[in-house]
Amino acid sequence: MSLEAILAKIEKDAREKADGILAEAEGEKNEALHKVRSSIKDRHHADLDRIRQRIELRSRRMKHHLHREMEKALLSHRRHLVDRAIEQAVRDIAGDKDYLNLIEALLSGCDLTGEVEVITADADSGRITPEFLRKASSEKTTFVLSADHHGDCGGIIMRSGDISLNATLSMLAELNHDSMVMELSRLLPLEGQGD
Repeated sequence: MSLEAILAKIEKDAREKADGILAEAEGEKNEALHKVRSSIKDRHHADLDRIRQRIELRSRRMKHHLHREMEKALLSHRRHLVDRAIEQAVRDIAGDKDYLNLIEALLSGCDLTGEVEVITADADSGRITPEFLRKASSEKTTFVLSADHHGDCGGIIMRSGDISLNATLSMLAELNHDSMVMELSRLLPLEGQGD
């Protein structure tokens, strides 16, 4: 075999070996790229799942928070409506035709004895008179009209010495406020019902 033929054979064998090494390297590169892509894809899916879970959790928390805030606002609004209704009812009672019957009932429930001073509202000046109080007096209790007036819209304050009984309409409403709120709240429409 000639030198040229040997060189050609060496060159051919080297080219074939180089092509084989290149093909093998290309295969390894492709396999490595596939693994990296697969790893990135898996990590991407895991990150997306984690983000989705965080968004869902935050969304549930926000929804719960908004629901609680709406409930509080609704309760506050209902309480305000009930308070206004009670205030209006107190004013209406003070102007009712049976108002003096209520005052008589309050006077008859007084357990103070002796001379009891009766303090009235400014608006009651013409209605609760000394004569009215004389009729409401008993053997143990004598009611006398005070020159003083209280600032409420109605009702009376009974005073004997250092002891006084506050039977103003606002005080009576305040003493029964919680039970009236419960009762009136049942009459108000719930959220989404009525106006």
